[in-house]
Amino acid sequence: MSLSNPSLQKDVSIIIPVHNRRDLTERCLESIAGSTNQVTYEVIVVDNGSTDGTRELLDAIDGDFTVVANKLNEGFASACNRGARIANGRYLLFLNNDTEVPDNYLDVLTSCAAKHPEVAAIGAKLIYPNGKAQHAGIAFDEEGTPFHIFQNFAADHPAICESREMAAVTAACMLIEKKHFESVFGFDASYQNGFEDVDLCLKLAQKGLRSYYCADCTILHHEESTEGRKTHDAENMILFATRWTGLIEQDDNKYLAPYGLEIQQKGNGWAYVETQGESNAIGTNPQIMLDTAQKKYLEGRHEEAAKILNSIVSKRLTLGTDDEFETWQLLGNCMARLNKAEEAEEAYLHAAETDFNSERPFLGLGSVAMLQENWTAAQYGFLAALSRNPETTRGEFGLGISLAARGRHSDSLKHFKKVVEREPRNSEAVFYLYRSSMEANKPQEAIAALSRYLEENTDDVDFWFHLSGAQWKSGSFDDAIATCRKVLELNPQHAGAESALRFMESRVGAAV
Repeated sequence: MSLSNPSLQKDVSIIIPVHNRRDLTERCLESIAGSTNQVTYEVIVVDNGSTDGTRELLDAIDGDFTVVANKLNEGFASACNRGARIANGRYLLFLNNDTEVPDNYLDVLTSCAAKHPEVAAIGAKLIYPNGKAQHAGIAFDEEGTPFHIFQNFAADHPAICESREMAAVTAACMLIEKKHFESVFGFDASYQNGFEDVDLCLKLAQKGLRSYYCADCTILHHEESTEGRKTHDAENMILFATRWTGLIEQDDNKYLAPYGLEIQQKGNGWAYVETQGESNAIGTNPQIMLDTAQKKYLEGRHEEAAKILNSIVSKRLTLGTDDEFETWQLLGNCMARLNKAEEAEEAYLHAAETDFNSERPFLGLGSVAMLQENWTAAQYGFLAALSRNPETTRGEFGLGISLAARGRHSDSLKHFKKVVEREPRNSEAVFYLYRSSMEANKPQEAIAALSRYLEENTDDVDFWFHLSGAQWKSGSFDDAIATCRKVLELNPQHAGAESALRFMESRVGAAV
């Protein structure tokens, strides 16, 4: 068996953690070797102490193929993190060994990533051998518990065949750009073979990065074939709830409603049932239509809201000036959420024509330009918003982002500082202030903001790690080492702190 094709830099690094089940691993690798893709890739298998002949199988494979051999079973998260550290690709594809891939699966996933730059984690359509769906995205119920929504639906059901943003996707097959994976320090090894992927998606969401279900990529998944897969579910759930309770909103209904479904209790379990459907007799009263669209938008039903709003504007129904503005503005918001940049831009321009003094359409235009990575246009949009309302924090933040993207870190720093002064608990603003401070070689600015933030968020391990880096860059070596040790006290498994601490201590020791 020969895997991949020779070249130095790869587009994708496929990372497969394994523990026994040689038969599944062999079938998975054979499907990879037999698939055809335009993008280049390497395969990294992390063997978690297999004892069933898996290692002999791996030793017989050639090509761009790397084996990381662990003496013990270190678990899914640690294995994936170890594979990611040596990966050479721009993208990482975490893939279970109980999967089988078709032709072009890498081309489809990377193409999806290119079309949705705001998305970090992309999950595939996973189908059981019986033809039923296993994964079409992960949602949260009213208790904040993640679950595979639409599981066991027919593979050709519309809910399975339509791509969409999701709260989370499974790492049984997850594509993520390596820089995004590293930005949240990888999977949390505190989890033991469960919830690591949902936790990762939520950490990405805190940075404004989204998760996406790609229905165009279909993978066969035998699911949960790893020994001890469910052994630690109770502990994992407790850890997950401790970390995320109060920060998660129920979202299952917004995915169910477009298909006329809801979840209802059935005996000791639950089932998907068809709803009666809401009355479509909202008539042609523009005020009722606008109110209905606003309600749907707040529920996350953006396509339905946009349909009503388009009906209002296409039929030129009579509206007062304020309602006309709200219609165009809300339509722009819907189209932006649906990643339809041109339609969003057109709607925001109509809103600006209706009320040229409002900052809101220009904030929308700036945001749409950011989605397209048109940083100059984004800068103009946010500047226009700030000229109309100098107190708009969103404008300051957007302007900071667009300047930073163009390498103007000293200028972006000024805007992030304004946001943090107004909202010292805004973790996203503090993070970007830290990044711009480091790029502008002004680490003291980062130290001040991070220290204020950590006074009230003492358990935020990532921000303690950022503070350590800023202290090191400022020349406060002892403080940096002490802070890095604190990171390891809070999380002994932190992906970067241990190596950073060794580096710092070796440099300080050499200087002495």
